[in-house]
Amino acid sequence: MSVHELEFKRLLSELTFRNEELGFIEDSMHEIHVAFELYYSEFLEENDLTKEELEKSKTKKFESFKEEMAKGGEIPETDETGIIVLEEKTDEYKEAKTTFSKMYKKIVTKCHPDKLNIDDDVEHFHKMNRMFKAATYAYDKGKWSKLIKIGKELGIKPSNYKKANGHLRREVKGLNIKIDKHKSTFGWKLYQAEGKEDKDKVVKDFIFSLFRRKV
Repeated sequence: MSVHELEFKRLLSELTFRNEELGFIEDSMHEIHVAFELYYSEFLEENDLTKEELEKSKTKKFESFKEEMAKGGEIPETDETGIIVLEEKTDEYKEAKTTFSKMYKKIVTKCHPDKLNIDDDVEHFHKMNRMFKAATYAYDKGKWSKLIKIGKELGIKPSNYKKANGHLRREVKGLNIKIDKHKSTFGWKLYQAEGKEDKDKVVKDFIFSLFRRKV
């Protein structure tokens, strides 16, 4: 087994782990934000402060925060992992699409409904049809690890491990950026804090960051 194939396997394992971690975080964020809001309110009450009093400070950070909250607009399209789907086709995307085109064509050869006979095995037909749709989605949206997993299930390997690894490394980097962004929030920091002293410090840091007020 070549070094590129070994790295390919490692990257797939890392992507599986990172996708699961991101999924856990995104599924938890609503509950985490609610818990932060509750603890924040209790902290203010304990320290004889009110939100109205703090918000009178009108710092640039707070004004920017309010603008972000007021933007609203349409919810961006996401895939089943919750990752926002970007429609912009970059040169990097086009290069990756060329790298994985052979794999995709082989998947289509095995899964396309026109190449299957529903009368032979209905369950198999529907399974292959689902895989074809998932592969097409992954290929069109640049979800290369998802495409690779479908290929692996069908016994189809990338034609060039070295090139595939470059795109998988970028996918890992993108996931890490999303994970780090979630973990940088005060809600996540409060979730990880142990004990009242650590939790209070998170809220104090939040208040100083947003209102430039030390408590």
